[in-house]
Amino acid sequence: MINPESARPIGYWLKRLDRLINAQFERQLGEAGLSRRQWQLLNLLEDSPRSGPELQAELEPFLHGAPDELSEALSGLVTRGWADSQDNIVSLTETGQAQFGLVTAMVAELRQALTAGISPEAYQATIDVLARMAANLESN
Repeated sequence: MINPESARPIGYWLKRLDRLINAQFERQLGEAGLSRRQWQLLNLLEDSPRSGPELQAELEPFLHGAPDELSEALSGLVTRGWADSQDNIVSLTETGQAQFGLVTAMVAELRQALTAGISPEAYQATIDVLARMAANLESN
């Protein structure tokens, strides 16, 4: 007998999972006063400073047609002194770097909960399938 839940199309599961991830990020990171978008900015800026357009391009898939979301998230990081923007180049401050380390532990817990019961191989296979699907549609 087919499980009725598994009969749902992939779009359903992608949207549902994205909403659940957002909600979990908001709950867990909300304690630190951060949004999921701010976490993503911190994560990108930890690698290296970036321009506004670079940040926009890298976070585009998450913005859901709401470009103000990025500027609001960035403004929040600048206001609390975690990031600095000069000549349209955004970088983490020393405070931001220290806070990134603390928030990373929270995100690791969230990711562990997300992938509980999923082998590294199954996780990678899922990523590979989703990347292939995206490539299939992008090539059309």
